[in-house]
Amino acid sequence: MDSIDELMNNESIKKEYKITVLLTMFKKLCIKMKNNPSYQMKVQNLFRQTHDKCITARLITEQEFGIALSDEESQTMSIWLNANLRKKNQRNASYTSLSAKKELYKKQEGICAACGEQLGTEWSRIHVDHIVPFVLVGDELENNYQVLCETCNECKSAKVNYVFSKMIKIY
Repeated sequence: MDSIDELMNNESIKKEYKITVLLTMFKKLCIKMKNNPSYQMKVQNLFRQTHDKCITARLITEQEFGIALSDEESQTMSIWLNANLRKKNQRNASYTSLSAKKELYKKQEGICAACGEQLGTEWSRIHVDHIVPFVLVGDELENNYQVLCETCNECKSAKVNYVFSKMIKIY
């Protein structure tokens, strides 16, 4: 049994934890924009008027959460916020095609991105998943897809902490 300190010394867990924190802040910003149209308009206007969207994302995050983002984290948050502001509610079916699924499968060497188990080759049981949930960014992000086993896909749904939780064996 690992202690929390031992878990946090694991680089993979530390990296996934940082992504989970960033995704959680992003999700909270998305919820606030959805529930408060004037706030969404404010964010949209800030993004339209700025020359440096990373600085804007950093300032919004600092203001909302009191957390200073690194340059890399600001870049990621900026990309996600832009995707949220552009997203359409209609899904792009091309990412679920068998050829796209096989390409992801090959890239991941036939391993589920969440649980690390072999996926097998029964294609109907291999699911293409949005890494950043569809509800938050639609199909606006490149490289936002991974393959998961049927169980992990059904459990993950739109959760932003599922992979991290699987890594530390909470799910």
